[in-house]
Amino acid sequence: MADEHTNEPQTPRLAGAPIPLRAVGATAAHVAPPRAQSEAPYRLFIGTSLTLAVFGGFLLAVLLPLAQALQWNWGDSWQSLVQAHGQLQLLGFAGLFVMGMALRLMPRFSGRPLAFPRLIVPLLALIASSVVLRAIAQPWASGTTRDAALVVSAALLLAGALIFAAIILRTLLHPDSRAEATGWYFCLGALAYVVQAAFNAAIVLDMMRHDASLVPHARDQALIFVQLFGFMLLFIAGVSTRAVPALTGNARSTAASKAAATALAASVAVYACVAFWAAYRTPTSTTARVENIALLAVAAAFVAVAWLAGVFRPHANRVARASQLQFNFVRAAFAWLLVAAALLAWYAGHALVDGAVLDSFQTDAVRHVLTVGVITMMIVGMALLVVPEFAGRRIQHTNEAPVVVTLLVALNAAVVLRVWPATRGVDWIASTRYWPMAIAGVLAVTVIAAIAFMLAQSFIEQRRPAWGAAQTIESRGSSTSAVNKN
Repeated sequence: MADEHTNEPQTPRLAGAPIPLRAVGATAAHVAPPRAQSEAPYRLFIGTSLTLAVFGGFLLAVLLPLAQALQWNWGDSWQSLVQAHGQLQLLGFAGLFVMGMALRLMPRFSGRPLAFPRLIVPLLALIASSVVLRAIAQPWASGTTRDAALVVSAALLLAGALIFAAIILRTLLHPDSRAEATGWYFCLGALAYVVQAAFNAAIVLDMMRHDASLVPHARDQALIFVQLFGFMLLFIAGVSTRAVPALTGNARSTAASKAAATALAASVAVYACVAFWAAYRTPTSTTARVENIALLAVAAAFVAVAWLAGVFRPHANRVARASQLQFNFVRAAFAWLLVAAALLAWYAGHALVDGAVLDSFQTDAVRHVLTVGVITMMIVGMALLVVPEFAGRRIQHTNEAPVVVTLLVALNAAVVLRVWPATRGVDWIASTRYWPMAIAGVLAVTVIAAIAFMLAQSFIEQRRPAWGAAQTIESRGSSTSAVNKN
């Protein structure tokens, strides 16, 4: 049987061995041997990420709006759970998934083994423990117990951030690294991760001093901004501007990509510094205008990243036939990135004229276009495309096109339903605004639960001894060919 992405003959695999993936037309010379580089335990990161999503972040995305719509009267715990939801999603679900895939991909595009490999599993334990501890302690504990738990959570996060940055910087800044612009995105993103962990520690200590159960709104918004724009989007842009051009037939521009990464990181840094200053001092029209100028620069950087990825200006279609449908998740993610850029430019432009900051509805709209439309969409798309278990699944489960289409439609519908009430702003403040949010949460958690189930099923199937046998591979190839002919 020929490899899914090339015409090279396929040799029998050991059970559980990863399936190499590359763009159509790539040759073996372009891809490092799969065993020449250390394999990070990405499955642990992905498994923990999906678990925190299904039973934590996305579950709260359903329950929190329902609590408002049905007037369950959760009191002060509701707002604490909103903040816990944000951290579960950004640092738990999305953060751990991005970390795991970054650690897996770095040796491949840098040509270097991962630095400090023995710290990778402790890194996962530190971050996951930090997120879970905060999610439990902030809404449910009180007094000294809550304060101690939040301090431990902040310390664990900071320790994990330092380890993560050390692995990234040591691996990618080595003189022999071939990471090019992607390494620049990753290094800047790793530094942003350390910054957000340090900010989080400062915020928690201030909460202790004031015996508070909530992070003050302005500080929480500034922290989330660094986590979302500084860490998450830099890493996603780094992978996208390297992987997607190979699939769309576009040449990669290292200089332009580094410029886009620098512009995005610098804009985030300016906004974060001014936002934190204003959060601890009295905000002024000057600080508001600087923030809005930084947001306009971020919007321009989003457009630059979309252009560099080339997903909307393909010169060739090098996506394998079996992966064409899954690649639509990537297309959708970039479409939502442009929507986020447009919203950000529109809101920030008007606020700049008025000398004001974005209101909470506008911030909410942009944030959820990015978190659901861009990040979750890209996570699902890249998982289906590059995670070895899903590569094998395309060979074994050849009739799942309706499932993939359903997941794609459901996730896009979730974005629309979640963002719709926010775009209405003060024109829709009745409790009915929470129903579309709850439905969006149901759709999103269903998609992620389906991805988790498919991943677990394929993991189990591909560990069976017969999976790598030559006869089994040949029979799958015959089965796939018959389906394609029909």
